Amino acid sequence: MATAVQTPVSNFLFTLNIGGAEAAGFFAEVSGLSTENQVIEHTAADATGKPLPQRFPGQVKWANIVLKRGVDAKLDLWNWRKTIIDGQVDKNRKDCTINVLDQTGAVIVTYAFVRAWPCKYSSPGLNASGNEILVEELELAHEGFTRTK
Repeated sequence: MATAVQTPVSNFLFTLNIGGAEAAGFFAEVSGLSTENQVIEHTAADATGKPLPQRFPGQVKWANIVLKRGVDAKLDLWNWRKTIIDGQVDKNRKDCTINVLDQTGAVIVTYAFVRAWPCKYSSPGLNASGNEILVEELELAHEGFTRTK
């Protein structure tokens, strides 16, 4: 029996939900959706003294999530970062989701990350002779993510 061919998911339609509310504005890019284990190497020996290299999983590491979007009049992301600068970290950690959509707007993939907080905000330099869109970047530290779809 033949199985249906699945269409690959596009990477350009996505939304960001921060603490239960959809983030304002359109994001141009999201990166940092990665996880890995540190590798612990140990060498044992067999009964004859022959070395037996072994590798074990160590601590799980999560990359920071980096969000980029065109600057607009909304201050939501900056205000969230400002609460961290002001030392209010614990009460401003938020669970977040990134939903990847198909062309009809249906959610195809969801990444849910927990206890996120903005650890970095940046905007590129300004240039009077330039004609590019001003893009702000927000980097989120978090305590892990899952892919739920």
